[in-house]
Amino acid sequence: MEIPVRNTLLVLLLLGTCFGQDIPREVPPRRSTQMSDGFGVNIALPREPRMPWTRTWTPLFNAGVKWVRVGQYENSSEKTSWDWVEQTPGHLAALPDVDEAIRSLADNGVGIEIQLQYSNPLYVGDPASRPKHVVLPPPGIGPGDKPQNPIFLPPRTNEQVEAFVRYARYMVGRYRGVVKHWELWNEENEVYWGPHIRTRKEAAEKGRWYGSVLARVADAIHQTDPQAKVIFGGLSRVDLEFTEAALAECASKVDIVAYHPYVGMGSNHAPEEADTLLNAAEFRERVLRVPGIRRDLEFWVNEWNCAPSYKDSNESVEARYVPRFYVWSHALRMRPFVWTFIPSTDGNEGDQYGLIHGETGGPDAFTPRPALKAMEVTNALFGQTDVDPLAEFEIAAPERYSHGELRSYAFRDHASGKPIYAWWLAVVADPADRFQPVETSIVVHDSTLHQPVLIDTRTGAVKPLEWTDRARGELRVPLTDTVMALADASYLNWPELPEAPGALQAKFENGRVRLVWTNGGGAVRLQVERSVHQGPWQSAATLAPGTVEWSERLPAAGHVTYRVRADSKNGPSPWSNPAWVDGPQL
Repeated sequence: MEIPVRNTLLVLLLLGTCFGQDIPREVPPRRSTQMSDGFGVNIALPREPRMPWTRTWTPLFNAGVKWVRVGQYENSSEKTSWDWVEQTPGHLAALPDVDEAIRSLADNGVGIEIQLQYSNPLYVGDPASRPKHVVLPPPGIGPGDKPQNPIFLPPRTNEQVEAFVRYARYMVGRYRGVVKHWELWNEENEVYWGPHIRTRKEAAEKGRWYGSVLARVADAIHQTDPQAKVIFGGLSRVDLEFTEAALAECASKVDIVAYHPYVGMGSNHAPEEADTLLNAAEFRERVLRVPGIRRDLEFWVNEWNCAPSYKDSNESVEARYVPRFYVWSHALRMRPFVWTFIPSTDGNEGDQYGLIHGETGGPDAFTPRPALKAMEVTNALFGQTDVDPLAEFEIAAPERYSHGELRSYAFRDHASGKPIYAWWLAVVADPADRFQPVETSIVVHDSTLHQPVLIDTRTGAVKPLEWTDRARGELRVPLTDTVMALADASYLNWPELPEAPGALQAKFENGRVRLVWTNGGGAVRLQVERSVHQGPWQSAATLAPGTVEWSERLPAAGHVTYRVRADSKNGPSPWSNPAWVDGPQL
């Protein structure tokens, strides 16, 4: 029987749909608003002129960042810190741009951890000679400076502890229900919580004092917001002496223990070496044996990066390590954060690391490093997965890599229920980037794997795979020094949303507010919303795609905030950075 040409084409189209032949060449972007969970970054809040809102904010949401750790502006204090919040004795007030940042993060689906730190000059020294107003520390200071800046002198007296607890209560109360994770200090086992220690006895004494203060702070946090979580840490390195001494004072009050597993700071070390060289695995086991510790205690690795400027490192090393760090930490059920999304380059660490360059003053200012793409892809693939302990998944290690270098894990997306598999060689990455992939066999007993695809987390490249033995579930795949993934092509079927409009600015002139912004592609319309005095968002305008400016008469006196997003056939983008005016009384 002769089949008409139009019917033949229809059959071929249906077969192509059934067998999923429409495979993307790259992993589609996944915005922060699309994901139920994901990985984290350390950020500094916007601060003019080196960290402007228009260059640093919107990329967070476009890249799919799902968690942020806030609290450090280089080694100086952040606008969330005690000395910024209480600038005159007894008067506590968060700055409007902190409120705007917290609301923007929450509205775009990002989880927030805030560090409660550092000290406050208003409570340091002889009461008769204390300042009447805080002189805020500049960027570029450090805890090791001589003389030491008073913000690095931890609360010692009962007066100081009580004042710090008031600050903690204020912050938790102000952001109750929005910010749910609170950490006491940063790297308190180092000189940030003075004094510098040299012996185990000193470490234990310092730990006990930190733990006693944390016990009081934790009580204040939990009383102010019973849903809030208290984070012990984040420790610089793995420091068992300090930690066990501190937890002896506060173990039952701690929800999360966080630490920073820098291996050989300043040189190229594989991220997995934290367990072998720093004994991080033993550290976690010992912490879980501390009397009174929660059985459901979480571990967070809330600061890490391999700087391209380190010895024997470069941007290609960073791009290979970032997926390994994220997936390895996630497989061990730890929440991972990379330091940092945007470095504040007016500080004392310059532009030495980060997924995006800071304000360098050159053509590379605020441009992404290759590691940003690796972070976006890895987060999109694995950010909302759980380890699947029941997966039947085997991968062969060649003799050369049969001594523990091969890492392999199975995960399952907890929204879609679909599986994804990851593997890599945990070797030190060569900055020359000449690693030759080694082909090996993988066997996956998974009836849902109809059209297998190979995904390179470093680049996002997607490639269809052919079964070498379908009945056995066998495929040939490469082993490399970064994470490779296997999934069914349907795993990548999330809708592609447009980028959020960027670089939003608001200017008040002659009684009118004028907004300008930059646009991405794919929008069918733009939405503009306003909020008066941090009140509810209200629709202000619906605009045609491609519009990059809009104005209106000032709708109210005082603080008026705006935001913009792009609508598409697949759904809306994240919201842009907020921009606001503080208009006169009408």
